Amino acid sequence: MRIGIITMHKVLNCGSALQAYALQRKLREMGYDSEIIDYKYLDKSGSTPSLKARVISFLREALFGFPVERMKCKFKAFRRRNLVLSKKTYDKRSIVKNPPLYDLYIAGSDQIWNPRFIGDDVNFLLAFAAPDARRISYASSIAASAIEGGLKEVYSKHLSRFRAISVRERSGVEIIKDLTGRDAAVCCDPTLLLGQDVWDELALQSKYRINEQYILVYALSYMFDPFPQIYGIVDKVQKTLGMKVVFLQGRAKDVVRPESKLIKSAGPADFAYLFKHASFVITTSFHGATFALINDKPLIGVVDSKSASDSRIQSLLKSVSAQASIYDYRDTPDDLDASALLSLKGNRDALDNLVSGSVKYLKDNL
Repeated sequence: MRIGIITMHKVLNCGSALQAYALQRKLREMGYDSEIIDYKYLDKSGSTPSLKARVISFLREALFGFPVERMKCKFKAFRRRNLVLSKKTYDKRSIVKNPPLYDLYIAGSDQIWNPRFIGDDVNFLLAFAAPDARRISYASSIAASAIEGGLKEVYSKHLSRFRAISVRERSGVEIIKDLTGRDAAVCCDPTLLLGQDVWDELALQSKYRINEQYILVYALSYMFDPFPQIYGIVDKVQKTLGMKVVFLQGRAKDVVRPESKLIKSAGPADFAYLFKHASFVITTSFHGATFALINDKPLIGVVDSKSASDSRIQSLLKSVSAQASIYDYRDTPDDLDASALLSLKGNRDALDNLVSGSVKYLKDNL
């Protein structure tokens, strides 16, 4: 059986690249032949920056040695080495005009059903496939509190054609029920399906070497802006643990922060390395949380608890009995000693149960 996967595999984001790799690798381990449909996803969520903003961005890039260009090279090498893509590359029109043919289509994972990102691009809902084609989703993320307006009818129409639906967050179950009247399963992110040995193997491809204990801070701002408040959390944890801080991505000002290191050009293998060797993780990223769990690292998952639109980290950490790791970005940790901070981990048995249930969903629906 040939399987076609549609996901956000070309986004310049380590989590997106690694979840695409993980699902395809898991399918291969299960004995299935699959391709990732090489779909050009155009993100229209942001506005065009002004000339002044573009000049400032160029100067900043030049100051740091053009890290984005170096990242792009690493991502291209990762895809070439690790992903099996369709021979043809598709865009929004060509995939409808001449759709790729498979015995089964899988939509997911990642935020492929987030209306903020995909807008009216129904190809992530497998609208391009024939009406009678076999469709399932795997851990697709909506990352919104509801599908509203005219998109509600669009989502309802296309999701009703799926043979089975699984989502990544529990909030998605209610949305799917509202849209289709059907029950959706909650499955773990694909990165959690693979054993730690697989990620250790990938980490060996990184050229980074950090020979001391460090707190890894991976804070993104595309869902909410945690700056500058998150520095209160970072400072408190650093003072308690007495370790160096490594900022992954980070901001320009982090380069002059005492006892800190800024990494701006990490690729997928570097991402795996940095999480493997961290002693503590502070992150606003969903995949930052998954890789902390994969490597059994203590973590603080930083969230915006006042927003109902994004519950990804909360859903994940609650599912593995790690509620104590959830902090609002406006708060700072209580006066926890080092041992208390280092105990902020997920429950391994709960994680294993989440993974086994997700594998069962795949076995039952492939």
